[in-house]
Amino acid sequence: MSGCSFDEPCPKCGGTMDAYSDWKPHNFCSGQCLQCGYHYWTETGRMSLKVINEVRTQWEQKPLKRRKAWRREA
Repeated sequence: MSGCSFDEPCPKCGGTMDAYSDWKPHNFCSGQCLQCGYHYWTETGRMSLKVINEVRTQWEQKPLKRRKAWRREA
């Protein structure tokens, strides 16, 4: 296992949160407070072509005609 668990202060109630961080297959972090219920996690997904092109336009990049295909996992 490549990740690690640790405690950190809850930003909402000041209690102690259980947290976890990992770097495989990408950066990931999560935490949960069992006192007030606050939680966070890294969420993955895929942007639509429209959203990709909106961001590319903001960054002064040319729009795409198609999204790049995802690699198959081995």
